[in-house]
Amino acid sequence: MPPKAVKKGSAKKPNASGASAVGKNWEAGLSRAPFEEESWQACVSLVVGRSPEEEKLTQALSVAAQKPQRKLFSLLTWESTVAKIHELGNPKAKRPDEAPMFYEVTEPAKVLLDAGDEIPCDLMANILKFQLLQIKANDQQRREAEQAEEEKANVDPPSVNKDKGGAKVTDKKGKGPPSPVGPSKEKKTKLKRRDDVEPPKYIDDEPEDGPQHYILLLGFFQPHLIGALDALGVHVANVIKLCSEHTQTSEEQQEESPFGGNEQTTSPVLDSAEVHGRAELDLFWSGLRPVLDSGPPQSKLHDAVQLSYTAPDLSSHTQNPDAELEIGNQIFEGVANLIYDCLKWRLQHQHYLDNMELFSVPTVVVMGAEPAEVVPTPLPVTPRSKKKLVREETPPDQDMLNIHKVLLKSSMQQEKVPPTTSLGITVILKRDISAFTPSYQ
Repeated sequence: MPPKAVKKGSAKKPNASGASAVGKNWEAGLSRAPFEEESWQACVSLVVGRSPEEEKLTQALSVAAQKPQRKLFSLLTWESTVAKIHELGNPKAKRPDEAPMFYEVTEPAKVLLDAGDEIPCDLMANILKFQLLQIKANDQQRREAEQAEEEKANVDPPSVNKDKGGAKVTDKKGKGPPSPVGPSKEKKTKLKRRDDVEPPKYIDDEPEDGPQHYILLLGFFQPHLIGALDALGVHVANVIKLCSEHTQTSEEQQEESPFGGNEQTTSPVLDSAEVHGRAELDLFWSGLRPVLDSGPPQSKLHDAVQLSYTAPDLSSHTQNPDAELEIGNQIFEGVANLIYDCLKWRLQHQHYLDNMELFSVPTVVVMGAEPAEVVPTPLPVTPRSKKKLVREETPPDQDMLNIHKVLLKSSMQQEKVPPTTSLGITVILKRDISAFTPSYQ
């Protein structure tokens, strides 16, 4: 569990010096802070579009995920990260009363953003871990509050039992009439009051044996960011490629066209932002696999799974916010189910590894033994030579030899006998041969 937040403006000098010491060593403390524990596990998934057109689907997913639909899901986007940097990164600005732990990581990022420079991968990994630790702390506080409410609801109020017991005693002794129990002041009505806040209705479709929290990362296109997070103890479990049905159908039509895709339709001229976005995505997908394969043998980078989800077409619903929200809900549900299925596959694979037994086959080494007889390598066998080898290997049958001799004699006799009597001799020879024929039944 991450340490509690440090209050701003401490009154005592020792606390102020301690806070300054922590501020100087924030980088080492942030790298050592554990993100996952035995009692709290998280599933971090990076969702990236295949192309700039399909990256727009992540905006619909972001709108749907920010709605209170699934209690165990949190969202981290590039826009929310930049807003957090501007909120906490300015040392001269007024911060909230309780500044979160390791907020100093946003200060160098604020300097880079103000200068128009890009945030390096290692610094962005630290900023993401800083936000992930906040999500972990909020989720643990929510669980503790829910557990306290359940325990309070399960305990019967003792005052009601005492009143009931006192009423029974007065009835038996006859000292006084029991105090009448009046109706409750709160009237049961279905009408909503102005100050009543209806609790959100969540979709409880998360697996019971899954992690305690699910986190989606949107808008990050640095492939080396996965390796930098892994070095800080944050392991990305899934990299989900978001595709669109419209893009796939258009590509299939171009492939099936009689021109073979050589004839291109007039496309609008792309501005510099779109060109930069396309180059970013191409760089991400081309460099993802080398990053996942670059980890050491025991690294969890090899356990990261590349998944793909095809979303419905969003181009015809860009002007309708309700339709866009509905498509975002479909994408959110599809991505969530894909993550759940991947968890089942991991459990099945882990069950296979746990029950697999490997046996080493020992090699027998005889000390002082005579060298084995060298067997000459066989020559290449042709169809004709194969027949010869079969004849040489199989010993000849005695009955077949006798038949062969009789046939030779009969052929010699047929040459000497006149043609008029050859038919009778042939019949007699056939009878003689049948007597020597072996039985194979």
